[in-house]
Amino acid sequence: MDRIIETRRLRLRPLRNDDASAIAKLINDYEISKNLARVPFPYTIADADEFLGWVKNSTLKSRFSAICLAATRDQLMGAISYEWNEGKQNAELGYWLVKDFWGKGLMSEAARAMVNHAFTVANIDVLVSCYFDENPASGKVLLNAGFEAVGTCQQMSKAQAKEVPATSMRLTRERWLAFQGK
Repeated sequence: MDRIIETRRLRLRPLRNDDASAIAKLINDYEISKNLARVPFPYTIADADEFLGWVKNSTLKSRFSAICLAATRDQLMGAISYEWNEGKQNAELGYWLVKDFWGKGLMSEAARAMVNHAFTVANIDVLVSCYFDENPASGKVLLNAGFEAVGTCQQMSKAQAKEVPATSMRLTRERWLAFQGK
C-alpha cells in the first residue's frame, strides 16, 4: 500500500514508534481529547506507546497516518486513520489536529486524501465515522469529504468519562464517485 500521501499543503506519512512523545504531548489537550471516543485525558507517553503498538498490529486494510505540513515534512501536528472492521465490512475514519491548525481547512484536505486512498488503494466500499454533536466542525470535515448523516447515537468519550450525543456518518464508494464529479 502507498506509504506517503501528499496533498497541496500536507504530507500524510505512516506513524512511527518515535512519534510517541509528540503524540503524547499534542493530544494531551482536553479541547482535543474531549472530542475523541477512545482517547483518555490526561494522555501519557504510555498511552501513546500502547496506541502505536496497536497500530503496528492492525490489519493491512487499515491505515494510520501522521498529519504533517508539506513544508515541515515530518513534524506531526495530528493524525488521521481509517480502521478496517472485518465483521461490518467497512472502515471507520478518525482524526485529530492540534488547535493551532484548526479552521484552516487542513483537516478537510487530509480527510479527502484519506477517503481517496481508502477507495482507490485499499479498495474499501464503505467508510463510516461519527462526530460528537458539540463539535460541529468535525461534522463539516466529514460533509466536505462527501459523507452523509445516517443517524444519531450516544458515543462514549473516554476523556469526558461519559456518553455524549453524536451523529453517525457514512460514505459509500458510489456516493464518493458521484461526489468527485461535483
